[in-house]
Amino acid sequence: MRKTFFFLFFFISIASSLTAQTIWTDKIYSPLVKTVKFEASGVDFTIPIIRLESSEKLILKFDLLSEEPQQFNYTIIHCNSDWTQSDLRPQEYIEGFETGHIENYYNSINTLQRYVHYYQEFPSSMMRFLVSGNYIIKVYADNNPDKVIMVRRFMIYEDASTIRTVMQMGKQPQDTKTKQEIDVFVRPKSSMSFADPNRYLKVFIQQNGRRDNISLLKLRQYNGNELEYSFDKTNVFDAGNEFRNFDFTSLRIRSMHVSNFDFIDGENIVKLKPITDRSRLTYTTQGDLDGYYYVRNDRGDNFDLESDYAWVVFYLPSQMRLDGSFYVWGELSDWYCTEQNKMNYDKRFGAYTTSLYLKQGFYDYMIMFMPSGYTLYETSIMEGNHSETNNTYHIYVYYRKPGNSYDSLIGYFSQKIN
Repeated sequence: MRKTFFFLFFFISIASSLTAQTIWTDKIYSPLVKTVKFEASGVDFTIPIIRLESSEKLILKFDLLSEEPQQFNYTIIHCNSDWTQSDLRPQEYIEGFETGHIENYYNSINTLQRYVHYYQEFPSSMMRFLVSGNYIIKVYADNNPDKVIMVRRFMIYEDASTIRTVMQMGKQPQDTKTKQEIDVFVRPKSSMSFADPNRYLKVFIQQNGRRDNISLLKLRQYNGNELEYSFDKTNVFDAGNEFRNFDFTSLRIRSMHVSNFDFIDGENIVKLKPITDRSRLTYTTQGDLDGYYYVRNDRGDNFDLESDYAWVVFYLPSQMRLDGSFYVWGELSDWYCTEQNKMNYDKRFGAYTTSLYLKQGFYDYMIMFMPSGYTLYETSIMEGNHSETNNTYHIYVYYRKPGNSYDSLIGYFSQKIN
């Protein structure tokens, strides 16, 4: 009964905000929706993007913390490069149906936390994409577009440009040890040419899965038919550090970063070992998932249905409360810093703590810090910045052809700094 009340409350509270929303963002609106994964089929730990007119598919998966399944529908909307809705009509960007219902759902198997797992493939047999660009999928309940449970961004790109990068440590003396510079060069393919690139063409760059520091690059010069984006603050990033991780694929056997398991009031509790300050430590190479996670368990073969949930407790010792806030951050927090993943200071223990309700698996994360009065968060306080860090950068090239009323995504390229 209590879960049903929360579900209805969130539907009512978000209806008016979505109506007035002009820029679409990734967001989960229901507290009962967990473990949302939206990625290209067969490609783990990356952003949701596929090539136009290819056989590639996108897979949307999520859990509803309920014993009873609920009907969910979706609508797909085409967007401009700034994620505002484009002027295209549905029949101009999709052949078939831009709306539908989530067809596949299954109840969890032998789990303490009962849930319904949903799964949907895009494009489906009932539709195909006609143009490239930014898209969002809006998922809602009971065939009512006002009962939105989530919004997810995704991209469809054309292979119409050649993109190359030069990745290096920051060129400024003060940046060489802490920042990474990514110079980008874009050239049209075949006989295509860019008309007035300063006006019609936009190049964005993204670090890992982060949403907060996506940068619009500035054109430096036009060499023949190649555009150069370099030597500017827009293509220089704080390097950060390798992501921390923890493994609770088992709820019986402690892994390296798990301190203890408990079972309290009918719920699984996983206590992690204290988080250490890495900001002043020498950089150490270690494999990570660039902030992503995967669902696994040690009991069965169907990880999506047989993995249980637990409260994972994070513990950051601190002799004093700082003028700002710490957050447990990564894909496990949907790449946001919110009240849900904020760490609260407890004077009794001299530590910042928080608990996240997570599905069994292997998780990457970082500790982000946001100073009081600021809206940007940083890695330097607890993680440090090292130019050697193995980050993945995604480059997107948008082009609004003269006469068109929408932005095409004519190129995509990703590369990892090793």
